[in-house]
Amino acid sequence: MKRLPIALLGVSRRRANRQIDRERALLEQARAQLEIQRAEHELAIKRLDTETEQLRSRLAEAIVRIRHLEAARLVNPEQADKTVPASDMGLAAAAPHPSVPLRMGDSLVNAGIITAAQLETAMTAQKQFGGRLGDILIDMGFATDEQVSRLMSDQPDKGRLGDQLVEARLITENQLRQALQFQQQSGGLLGDILLSLQLLEPEDLYRAIATQNNIGRIGSELSINTPVRLPETLARELEIVVIHQYINRFLVAISHPLSTEQVEEVEQHLGMPIEQVLATKDEMERFWRDVYGSEMLHESTSKLADEQPHNSALQTFTRMQLGVFIAAVMILAAGLSFQFWATLLTVNLIIQLFYFVMSMFKFTVILVGSRRGAQFRYTPEEIAQIDERELPVYTILVPMYREAQVVPHLLHNLERLDYPKAKLDVRLLIEEDDDEMRTLLAEMNLPPYYTVLIVPDGLPKTKPKACNYGLIRARGEYVVIYDAEDQPDTDQLKKVFLTFKQCPEEYACIQGKLNYFNSDQNLLTRWFTQEYSMWFELLLPGIMQLNVPIPLGGTSNHFKMSVLKELGAWDPYNVTEDADLGIRLYKHGYKTAIVDSRTWEEANSKTGNWIRQRSRWFKGYMQTWLVHMRNPFKLIREIGFRGFVGFQVMILATPLLPLLNPIFWLMLVLWFGFQVGIIREFFPGFIYYLASFEFYVGNFLFIFSNVAGVYWVIQELERRGDRSFSYKLVRYALPTPIYWVLMSIAALKAAWQLITKPFYWEKTEHGLTEPPAMPTSDSIGIPHTVPQPQQRGEQSAKTASPPQS
Repeated sequence: MKRLPIALLGVSRRRANRQIDRERALLEQARAQLEIQRAEHELAIKRLDTETEQLRSRLAEAIVRIRHLEAARLVNPEQADKTVPASDMGLAAAAPHPSVPLRMGDSLVNAGIITAAQLETAMTAQKQFGGRLGDILIDMGFATDEQVSRLMSDQPDKGRLGDQLVEARLITENQLRQALQFQQQSGGLLGDILLSLQLLEPEDLYRAIATQNNIGRIGSELSINTPVRLPETLARELEIVVIHQYINRFLVAISHPLSTEQVEEVEQHLGMPIEQVLATKDEMERFWRDVYGSEMLHESTSKLADEQPHNSALQTFTRMQLGVFIAAVMILAAGLSFQFWATLLTVNLIIQLFYFVMSMFKFTVILVGSRRGAQFRYTPEEIAQIDERELPVYTILVPMYREAQVVPHLLHNLERLDYPKAKLDVRLLIEEDDDEMRTLLAEMNLPPYYTVLIVPDGLPKTKPKACNYGLIRARGEYVVIYDAEDQPDTDQLKKVFLTFKQCPEEYACIQGKLNYFNSDQNLLTRWFTQEYSMWFELLLPGIMQLNVPIPLGGTSNHFKMSVLKELGAWDPYNVTEDADLGIRLYKHGYKTAIVDSRTWEEANSKTGNWIRQRSRWFKGYMQTWLVHMRNPFKLIREIGFRGFVGFQVMILATPLLPLLNPIFWLMLVLWFGFQVGIIREFFPGFIYYLASFEFYVGNFLFIFSNVAGVYWVIQELERRGDRSFSYKLVRYALPTPIYWVLMSIAALKAAWQLITKPFYWEKTEHGLTEPPAMPTSDSIGIPHTVPQPQQRGEQSAKTASPPQS
């Protein structure tokens, strides 16, 4: 039968809907164009307001200067007309060295082009806004472009940076030779080396570089006065921020001089010429935060959720997962209603098989991990043979929150790293509301390769969000996370460099091994040490050998920067971002390796603190499982069947087994304590023997694996002459079931928080144990250069330090 079209007043309804959709699309397009025009008009008005304000300011300054000149003539007419060299007016700190040419300002005064008063006025403006003195003199009408250009052309060649610094008496000849020797040994830029050796202040270095490149420097009193800004992607690519607007040009802060092509690109975007002013690293961080702070905050919290919503824990449960859970509960309820015992036995059998598979798989992984080739190992001779000129810039992210008590130890441990300091990019990530940490670090004379970043307050308030924020402007080719209390082996960065160099291109992460320096403090720290020894010495190396997804540790994981940014970095809504990132690496075809280098941490020594930490870990594993199991069939296609099984063993079983354990412990108590008959019926025939095997053999294997892990560590340390661990740790494996009870308490808390507070980050308190005494410079073989607090305004010392490599 032919379908009759539904019509209204002779018009087809389908045709009318299509027409309405077209009109709606045109309306939305018109609205979008209107918003663009409004934004352009608002920007144009703001630019005009800024130019008007500039004209008013310049007019007011001109009036003040005229009045000053008139007053000077009335007081002393003859002296007011004299041309006095700027050095005599107190504009130079000391008479110029005979071999140093006059500065441009003094040359203009000596040539009679400007007066000393005019030079003083221009230099005051330069101090406030920065920029080149010649451009400021031209803007004020004190000199012409032709006069300044002719004088600039007569200036001698600036020469090399090192010679320029020596001539300006900012460093000595010996210090220059020391820096050049370091450069010959380790490579890198001379300026970075001088800063890393703390032979020079950043302001002096950047002023010399600006002079060498004939560009200006940032003014000391400059505040951003323009609403105009470049697109964030272009600004990040070129390391440039628009900071000031003159009538005829924009002042832009740069990290390094721009090429001619880059200048043309920027001027095309801004519609006016630009003047480059060189900014130090800290100045650029401040400008970037002021101008692009909202974009940085959005990127650190929402980039993964926007670009890869299927990989984000922003949504804890999907509708499909809730539907499957409700359907499973309904099926279970129906089964219990119609076939009570058959249903219970089926559920028990599934659980026992799950226990069995998990136990056997983990023990197999541990056996594989015990092989010699499961970790990348290097001898001291191989480390010593590294050509340090090949070492790349290495970023170190250190997220901290209310941990002021461990900061001195943190800085000492970072300074002990055997890596050229000029190639380090250490970024200390501090939360905005952590006033104590901010005050402490502000009072410290940190070396220039440290950057203190204040993470804007906002939800979620998590470690991965802070790491994402610190990653945005990181400079390294490789990046590693350390916690505040971490004590990495001094050669860890070099070992990772060799591992990346030895591994195929698909290896994007190198995991260092973790263990505890306070292992013998109490029973809890001993259990924790046994668990970590098994996990990092045997389990993770075995997973790497089997090529299944690796749940990374929360610290000492080293990444290729480009791959990490490609993946969207860390998920700020996942409270075990490390485990989640390990799965995403595997899904994208990247691999992880384990390197034989340890980072020593502080084991939780208080039960309540331990439960808070462990419940967060369990909750994060639950989040990770829910995120990647939104489409199980797609996950199997992405990681293969073996990877899928490994994912269930490492991610699902880790929190699920502690959740199930109390049920069967209760059955044990009811049977052996009270001979409750119903327990016998719950374990008939095959299920009884399977459960008995797991009870005796499975528990033995779990305890034995902890013993094997700690024994493995002790034996390896003793071969190196290190007595950090004692064999008496082994005997504390016997009461390990008490530790499992604590795990179950933490798992129950995690399950509850997954529903009520999925993104809540329970802070782990550090500094409960005094770290090992900081060794002296003689005992560790390198200079003891831990930055010390200084009073505000106190001048930091410029004494020479021995090269650090």
